[in-house]
Amino acid sequence: MAAVSVYHHPMLVGRGVECAAVECLLLEARESRSGALVIRGEPGIGKSALLGYAIERAEDLCVLRGVGIESESELPFAALHRILLPVLDQVDGIPEPQADALRGAFGLSPGQASDRFLVAIGVLSLLAEAADEQPLLCVVDDAQWLDGASAEALAFAARRLEAEGVMLLFAARDREAPALDGLPELRLTGLDGEAADALLAAQLSPALRDRLVESTHGNPLALIELSASLTPDQLGGRDLLPEPLPIGAVLESAFLERVRALPRQSQTLLLVGATDATGDLGTVLRAARELGVDGDALDPAEAAGLLRVGAGGLEFRHPLVRSAIYQGAPFNERRAAHLALARALVHDQDADRRAWHRAAAVTAPNDEVAEELERTSERARRRSGYAAAAAALERAAELTSNDEERAGRLVAAAHSAWSAGNGPRAEVLLDQAARYGSDLRLFADIDHLRGSFARALGTVADSCSILMAGARRIAETDPAKAIEMLLDAAMAAEYAGDVPQLIEIGRRAQSFSGVDGHSEFARVLVEGMGSMLEGDTEHGSELLRRAVELGSDEPERLLYAALAAEYLGDVTTEQTLATRAVSFARIHGRVGSLPVALEVLATAEAWSSQYAAAAADATEGLSILRDTGQAASGPDFLAFLALHAAIQGRENECLAHAEGALERATALGLGLPAAEASHALALLDLGLGRPAEAFERLHALAGAAPGAGHPRLAHFYVADLVEAAVMAGRADAAEAALTAFEHWIEHSNAPPMLALLARCRGQLAAGEAAATHFAAALRLHAGHDRPFERARTELLYGEALRRARRRLEARAHLRAALETFERLGAAPWEERARRELRASGQTARKRDPSTVDELTPQELQIARFVSGGATNRQVAAQLFLSPRTIDYHLRNIFRKLDISSRAELVKLS
Repeated sequence: MAAVSVYHHPMLVGRGVECAAVECLLLEARESRSGALVIRGEPGIGKSALLGYAIERAEDLCVLRGVGIESESELPFAALHRILLPVLDQVDGIPEPQADALRGAFGLSPGQASDRFLVAIGVLSLLAEAADEQPLLCVVDDAQWLDGASAEALAFAARRLEAEGVMLLFAARDREAPALDGLPELRLTGLDGEAADALLAAQLSPALRDRLVESTHGNPLALIELSASLTPDQLGGRDLLPEPLPIGAVLESAFLERVRALPRQSQTLLLVGATDATGDLGTVLRAARELGVDGDALDPAEAAGLLRVGAGGLEFRHPLVRSAIYQGAPFNERRAAHLALARALVHDQDADRRAWHRAAAVTAPNDEVAEELERTSERARRRSGYAAAAAALERAAELTSNDEERAGRLVAAAHSAWSAGNGPRAEVLLDQAARYGSDLRLFADIDHLRGSFARALGTVADSCSILMAGARRIAETDPAKAIEMLLDAAMAAEYAGDVPQLIEIGRRAQSFSGVDGHSEFARVLVEGMGSMLEGDTEHGSELLRRAVELGSDEPERLLYAALAAEYLGDVTTEQTLATRAVSFARIHGRVGSLPVALEVLATAEAWSSQYAAAAADATEGLSILRDTGQAASGPDFLAFLALHAAIQGRENECLAHAEGALERATALGLGLPAAEASHALALLDLGLGRPAEAFERLHALAGAAPGAGHPRLAHFYVADLVEAAVMAGRADAAEAALTAFEHWIEHSNAPPMLALLARCRGQLAAGEAAATHFAAALRLHAGHDRPFERARTELLYGEALRRARRRLEARAHLRAALETFERLGAAPWEERARRELRASGQTARKRDPSTVDELTPQELQIARFVSGGATNRQVAAQLFLSPRTIDYHLRNIFRKLDISSRAELVKLS
């Protein structure tokens, strides 16, 4: 790599390699590529100087700057607002829901609580919009002190930037700023002796230089400060060095010694500046006057090199200076500074800062300040600043004199902490609330939150137990709350595959027959699921059809209604409802809940033989989970990817995805994704000619314990079980499973399931009876788009006809099966159909693989939206990407498909 010039900053001596890395990132931005880099290291190692170098070298880029301030970490989006302020005039150019979220987050319009990632999507879109005409560099110093909402939004945007010409550079201390974990990192280490000589530009003896380097670990700031603090005799070796040398935390004391050498009024003004988070000179001077200090006191501090006054206000020489001043002051002086700042902040927009300054100054319960903090938390929630809301409520609870009110605020703080993604803190807050509260409804809220947390974290067995116990305690006092908790318990048990629990929950739901509204919907759904599993399929089907009706018009109920349709085997309705739920989440920017909706949609698509679409949705779901800090989740999505690979005969890929799904599912006791992954492996075995192995897998699922499988899914996999059993010579072992499946669907009247039943009967029959069942199955397939299942029926029917020496009739069915398997890329099934067709006396020419098969899952998603008529901006808004990224992928799609226009893409779809 060619050498680059290093601008003259002493902290960059010896940093040629690191500067070259920054130059490469800037070059990428100029070539419309995006990226992010976190520069990590201890205080004083040169992180800020490297950011300064990036800014100097980015003269042809739009540059945004920001800094985290420790005392500002409880103010939601405070840092982000300052960073984006120069480009906020372009906010009208991004999708409206995102623009509204940004305006609300920054207090520019009335806020409304929403998905916490919607603001992050807005950040992504605004950065891309700002970079549309000129590449953009965004540098953020002291990222470890960013408020949580700002850090999360910037990290989310950094993970999803691709082709916009946007580069994000962060500087953060080692092992801090966890929101940035997973982004590319550059770690700065200490200087060697030669670099130290160049840095100090002093005539030091080699022994003294080596001693300083060894003691400071080559930290540039420590080297500069230490060498400046040594006496001439110490520098000349005529006097001993201090023991120990003032490095690390003691370096702050070195700064503090300079402060204490200043006039008393200058020290007071510096403390006010260190206590204030904004650097606003007017605010600091007003607060200082409250303490009897005038602005002239700034001059000695500037002369001492501790701060400077610039266009941006007060700027401390180094973050350690601010820290040293604040931490080194006695509590009473810090308290006085906070009170002075609270009195100086007189405008409505300063209410949150004023509340926090007052809260920092009180040492005993103070209900007035607690109420002020509660109002701050409400404003933070409306702006989607859930971490800040939690912090304000927690501090408000500490200052609350009444135990019941304190408990209520702690519960609310736990809810906000959970919404901010901080589950461990939410649990701690609930524990505290339980110690102070006594109201039955309060404890119901605690139980409900605990159960919801446990379910989201994957400990579904604990979730179910907590929710059922809580519902029992609150049933008489608040039936609506009880049935709501039973619904959540049922969803936990469903995911675990715990049939006994589902049956018990369904029985309990029967006692709530007098409820209405959402409670009635929850009751019929839960009771219907339990009745189906208990064997009363007539009553269960009736209840579940009612649940579909009640839930199909309410956005929040769509996924529950889709589950009811899945229980009935009505895959068409399930897909319709899930598609609406996904569209709702996309339109309203509900990134956090989109993976759940995508999971249900992928399930419906898999049932409907739309395996590529299911894999594309699963890939997007995994991407969102990763970008929102939930990378360990998603066993369902891995199972769908395994299923797609199984259908196409990609054995290694299927095994990798299925094993990943089973590992995650088994660890958490999630029977539903475990069953899905096992089914994918069974289909792989079946397609590759291993029917005995397929039969054993599917047979084991029927009797799997909770956490290892799901009996309901075992019913729906019966067609695969029967085929494997017949091919393995175990037809007798399939009869019981087929009878149970027939009982399950007899009252649902779902043609797709009835078609599978008829196909199974055809495989277990002989002669004309078999032909009659297969013909009935094809009639039931008609009008219900499940091409893979229809093709399998054609294949099995053709095989049966060929064995009966009715070769002419067999060929039509075998050709139909072959064409469908070719179109789906189902290579093992395609080869089987081709062999059968040859055995019937006819050969078929192999088709060329479709270029559509070359598209990645993300490209397939984009192609689906574009072929539906969406513009690049609309696709970007739907997929939470930037228009430039969509354009980049669309060019790749055109190249792979050998087309040149959107109209041609529509024709191919």
